[in-house]
Amino acid sequence: MNEATQLTLSIKDDKKNHPTFQNGLNINNGQKVKYLGNVSGGPLTGSKGIIKKLYANKAVVDMGLVGTWNVPYYFLSETA
Repeated sequence: MNEATQLTLSIKDDKKNHPTFQNGLNINNGQKVKYLGNVSGGPLTGSKGIIKKLYANKAVVDMGLVGTWNVPYYFLSETA
């Protein structure tokens, strides 16, 4: 009982498994995407949505019950 035990957490890196978009050239309106960002006050990480409108540096994504968000391309990846 006097022995210290270190707990470990397995953390998988989603960015390696899901490459993100760098710009709007390879993405289309109506495409399903996954949000990989972690912004305070923003949508939940891992939320899925549909692209509604494309801009130069961001997309408007409808995430259903989570809401509609303006998301930079580098936080979005394709869904499997």
